[in-house]
Amino acid sequence: MSISSQKNASESQTLNPSTPSPPISERGFRRSQDPALELQYKTCYARVSDAKGRFVEAAMRYYELSQAEPEGRGAGKSEARLAEALSNAITCAILASAGPQRSRVLATLVKDERCASVPAFGMLQKVYLERILRAEEVAAFGAALKPHQLAVGDDGLTVLSRAVSEHNLLSASKLYNNISVTELGALLGVGSDRAERTAAKMISEGRMAGSIDQVDGAVTFRDAEDGGAVVEQWDAQIMNVCLQVNAVVELMEKKNVTVAM
Repeated sequence: MSISSQKNASESQTLNPSTPSPPISERGFRRSQDPALELQYKTCYARVSDAKGRFVEAAMRYYELSQAEPEGRGAGKSEARLAEALSNAITCAILASAGPQRSRVLATLVKDERCASVPAFGMLQKVYLERILRAEEVAAFGAALKPHQLAVGDDGLTVLSRAVSEHNLLSASKLYNNISVTELGALLGVGSDRAERTAAKMISEGRMAGSIDQVDGAVTFRDAEDGGAVVEQWDAQIMNVCLQVNAVVELMEKKNVTVAM
């Protein structure tokens, strides 16, 4: 075939709309049509997310891998990889920051019957049910973690201890209407300053509804879905300030202090 005919054939193939093209991924890249290469990419993506501390995303990717169909040859090895991916998904979901996103992932995992055979299933259930985690349970779970999942962050806490503190704080918000910062620190197993900073961070990020009274040293929890209660509390605070101002004005008038109105 001549160079000209080769070029024409190539152009006709390019312009032919019936010629199938590889599908486009979420990130705009052409997806590989090789199943083995696609599986390798997903595995690497999950591991990178895990290593970088993006545990919610890693949990979803691991869970997606655990649902892959076992290969015909070497089915035993494939099933072992699927079980490992499911176990990694549970671990990452537990280590993820407490909040609505993690709650959705936890709900998906708890409903999967396969998770009952994973050693960390008991821990998964307690986290999903928002029960307070005890030190001995955390220690048993931490013994099976990988080194990067026990790394110490800039705040001086390990990934595990930070996740447990946030989880226990969120669990406490379901049990208490308010609690002193000192008692909260004892409940979380940290100092009162650390407990207050953790609560402030979760409230500011919208992962927990509540407020902190630094004067009285107390944390007040609210139901995130109860918007009316928030408005009522705000109105009550405004009313309290107005009453205090009126009391000061009346006291000044009794002492013959001129009040400019």
